[in-house]
Amino acid sequence: MNKNIRRKTSRRVTALAAAALAFGIAAGPTTTAQASTAQGTVDGWGDHKDDWSDEGLLSTTKHAHSGATGLWQLVLWQDGYLAESDVDCKFGPKTQAATKRWQRDHLGAAEADGVVGNKTFGEASKNIWTTDNGFSIRYGYIYIGRHVTSGEYLFHTSYTTGFVKASYTSAANCR
Repeated sequence: MNKNIRRKTSRRVTALAAAALAFGIAAGPTTTAQASTAQGTVDGWGDHKDDWSDEGLLSTTKHAHSGATGLWQLVLWQDGYLAESDVDCKFGPKTQAATKRWQRDHLGAAEADGVVGNKTFGEASKNIWTTDNGFSIRYGYIYIGRHVTSGEYLFHTSYTTGFVKASYTSAANCR
């Protein structure tokens, strides 16, 4: 991760953590993960490490303009495959190419199809962790949130207009 991104992210860490607590975002109750495509959002319960292993498809034709796509782009940004300014909740050619590179590097060349499904999202979820207080969830250096009662994932970048719900059907607060 380059120093400029780390510096920008560090400045937002405290503010996002405080906002997450204020909005009731936390690690959530302890039950098993459930498929959330039918519920319309990326969500989870219990151990955060398995939250994303049952998610719906994201591609240029499936949920191509959505908060769920924005959450995936956040993963690509954190892992160095996209710039923060590319987190726009639109699964276009740039996100597809970055996804293929991410899949090749993390899953192998045979899996690099540019479509985010259970295997891809599940592999990414191995990099989710909680902070010491257990209230905030992070992917790398980036804070994301999981709502205490609904289990819905939310995120924020300096390019969004507030917290973005990782919805499959809406891209509210994205550019």
